Amino acid sequence: MFQKSKRYRSDKYLKWVASKPCILCYYDCCQAHHITIAEPKAMGMKVSDYYTVPLCYTHHHQLHMTGEAKFWTKIGINPKFYALLLYCIYNSDNKEDDRYLWNTVHKKVLHKVQKHLDFLLHLK
Repeated sequence: MFQKSKRYRSDKYLKWVASKPCILCYYDCCQAHHITIAEPKAMGMKVSDYYTVPLCYTHHHQLHMTGEAKFWTKIGINPKFYALLLYCIYNSDNKEDDRYLWNTVHKKVLHKVQKHLDFLLHLK
């Protein structure tokens, strides 16, 4: 008999992720995007909630139009790394400190995003 792996679920955490600026353009109105390539597929199950990053509606749409793996590869970002960083920040004393979030996550993404502005500004 196969045993299903338990996936982490937290509406509170998803709300917190969505309240943060887009990981790519820093726009404030975001959705918590589940990184579908983060865990093995399971019948009818989303990946764990800790594999989420904040994406604005524009970049979330662009990701779905491009395809998950191709999108992140094109930008040169490992989204799982940043998702797990966000999860660690959420569980720390710094979860509401935007400077800490900037220094820990956004500052690391910035130079990669700048190299791929043409791609990120082009919507299909």
